[in-house]
Amino acid sequence: MRARFSAAIPAAILGAAIVFWGSVLAAEEEYDNSITYYSKPYKKMELPKGWQPMPTGPKQDHPPNTMSPPISAEAKMRMMQTMMMFNPFGLRDMISMMVAKKKVEEGITFDEVIESMDVRANALNMKKVGHNTPYKVIEQMTGKPSPRLEIISYCDVLTMRKILDFVPEFGAFVPCRITVLEDAKGDIWIMTLDWDVRWLDTSPNPNKISPELRAAAIKVRENLESIMEAGATGDL
Repeated sequence: MRARFSAAIPAAILGAAIVFWGSVLAAEEEYDNSITYYSKPYKKMELPKGWQPMPTGPKQDHPPNTMSPPISAEAKMRMMQTMMMFNPFGLRDMISMMVAKKKVEEGITFDEVIESMDVRANALNMKKVGHNTPYKVIEQMTGKPSPRLEIISYCDVLTMRKILDFVPEFGAFVPCRITVLEDAKGDIWIMTLDWDVRWLDTSPNPNKISPELRAAAIKVRENLESIMEAGATGDL
């Protein structure tokens, strides 16, 4: 157990360093703030010459739509403690890093944002499967006005089914949700969970998704970007 723990520490240090310096370098480049998806040619990272990849588990063949054994809360806690020891970010930074967000252009109303997203989603064959308005519940409970907050769920149901066949636990993240939020300044923001299966391309673990599923998952992320862009610009 000690050997495993001590071996994990250098990996955690390396991982934290990569995340930290990757963020610093990205901040030095000029980015359009309206772009939240890395659309440039993807640069696959390679280990420096002479470095050995982290050991991984063997290749496994799981029957479709079968759950993996639960991971204990203690194991998760120990893993997170090891990583967090070298994490330079605060909670706000970490949450912000997990989210893709766009600021809506001035002059576009909240309702116009949602209308534009619905039209674009329909054109991309992303089905609207949910629309929640929690701010209304807050107003009913408090009797006071609340900043507007609505959560719209879109889904490529066929790709979702394929992803769930590969990893049923992904059901905790579907359908794809886009939140429209009014902030303290009265500005409207659009945001979604930021994910890109290409991030896994550098993992040495042999349990990869199929090229077909990888392409479909990338397309879903690109569609979410397009829907958010339509809402931010009011494009119908």
